[in-house]
Amino acid sequence: MHHPINTDRELYALKPQEARYERAVTKARGLSILVYPNGCKTFVVRYVAENGARRRIAIGDYPALGLAEARLKAGSLRLQVVEGRDPASERRTARLEARFGETLEDLARGYWPAAAIGLHGGRRRPLRPETIERQKSLWARHIKPVLGLRRYKELRRADIRAFMQGFVVEGRLSASSIASIGDVLRALYAYALHEDLVEANPTLGLTRPLAPQSRARLFEEDALRRILVVLGDASHADEGRSDPHARMVPIMALALRFTILTLCRRSEAAGAKWSEIDLKTRVWVIPPERTKNRQFHVVPLSLEAIEVLASARAWAATLGAAWVFPSPADATAHVDAHAMTRAVSRICKRLGLPAGSPHDFRRTGATILTGERHSIRRFIVGMLLGHTAQEGAAVTAVYDRNEYLPEKRYALDAWGRHVTGLITPPDGGAERFARHGLRLVASA
Repeated sequence: MHHPINTDRELYALKPQEARYERAVTKARGLSILVYPNGCKTFVVRYVAENGARRRIAIGDYPALGLAEARLKAGSLRLQVVEGRDPASERRTARLEARFGETLEDLARGYWPAAAIGLHGGRRRPLRPETIERQKSLWARHIKPVLGLRRYKELRRADIRAFMQGFVVEGRLSASSIASIGDVLRALYAYALHEDLVEANPTLGLTRPLAPQSRARLFEEDALRRILVVLGDASHADEGRSDPHARMVPIMALALRFTILTLCRRSEAAGAKWSEIDLKTRVWVIPPERTKNRQFHVVPLSLEAIEVLASARAWAATLGAAWVFPSPADATAHVDAHAMTRAVSRICKRLGLPAGSPHDFRRTGATILTGERHSIRRFIVGMLLGHTAQEGAAVTAVYDRNEYLPEKRYALDAWGRHVTGLITPPDGGAERFARHGLRLVASA
C-alpha cells in the first residue's frame, strides 16, 4: 500500500512507470497526483457532484504548480462543490461555448460545415450542397432575423412553439414551407444534441404546426401537349422559332424535354454529363453522388430522348462543354436546376395554366404509365423514378446496376411514344411537327 504524498521532496521523487498511476496527496481532500509514463505529473481533484456523478478535474502540472498552491486550489474547488456547483461540468461547458459559441447563429455556423461532411448527426451522411444551400436560405430569411441572436441553450419549447405558430397566424406561407423552416430548426438542435451541447431537442413535435398537404399536382394531357409545343419551339434558335421573342434559350428547352422524357429529377437532368451516357446501348447511368437515394440509377433512353440528346450535343459542341446541358452564360457550369423550375412556371403563366414545376412531370408520367392505357406495374414505375426498392437483398442492388432494365426500357419507350403522340397532328402533318423539333419516330 502506497503512503500519501506529504512533501515536495516525496513528490519530486516519484518515478514514471510503464503504466500511469495515481498517488493521494495529504492535507487536501480529494487531491492526488497522476504520474504518466512520460514523466509528466498532474494534480487532479476528485469529488462527487450534487447529482451524484463522480468527477475528476485537472488543476495543473507539477512543478509549474507547486504542492502548496495545489492544496489551495483543491480547497477552493471543494468549496464550490459544497455550494452546489460542478467545476468539471462548468469547465467543459466553457470549452464547448468557446468552440460553438452561445447564440443560435453561432450554432448554425458550426452546423453547415459539419453537415457537409456528415458529422451533424442523423444518418451520418453528408447533406447535398443544394440541400445545404436551401437550408441556408430558409435560415437567413426566416429563422435568423427572429432567433439568430438568442442563446440556443435558453430557448424553450414554448419559444419554439410561438415561433412556428407565428407563421401560421401570418398566413403568408404554405404548410409545406412552414414545415421546411421547422425542419432546419430541428436539424440545428439535432446537431447540438449530437455534440452534447444540449440535454434534449426542444423542437421535437413542434416544427410542423400544420400538416403539409400531399403534392397532387398533375398536368392534364392537353396542358402537357401545350407545354411540349412551347418547348419544341424554344429548342430552336430565334430564327427558327414561331415566336422569336420567346425568352427561353434552346438548351433550357432541351433540358426540360429530356426531363419529361426520362421522368428524372430536375437536378439529375441539369447535372448530366456526356460521360454518364452510352448512346450505343441507350443507357444513362446516374452516379450515386447525384441521386437522392445515393445509389446508381440506370435510365434507359427512348429514341425520343436520344433525339433530344442529339440536339443538345450540337449546342454543347459549340460551347466545348462536358455537360449535356451547359449553362448559356458559363460553359464550365451546367444549367441551373432552379432556373428550370422558373422556366416551367413562366410557361404555365404564359399559357394560362395552374402553376407547375418540373417535379410535376414525374408525377404526371407515373400516373399515366400506371393507368389503364399502359398498365405498367407500380413497382417498375418506382424503379424508373429512382425510388429505393424495398424488396430483394440490399447487397444485390449494389452490384446489379441493370436491375429491371428491360421492364424500365419498355416503360420509358411507351412514355416516349405517348409524349410524342400528344403533339402529332391528326392529319399526320410532318411539317408542323418538325417545326417543333419533335419528329415522330418508331421505338425499337
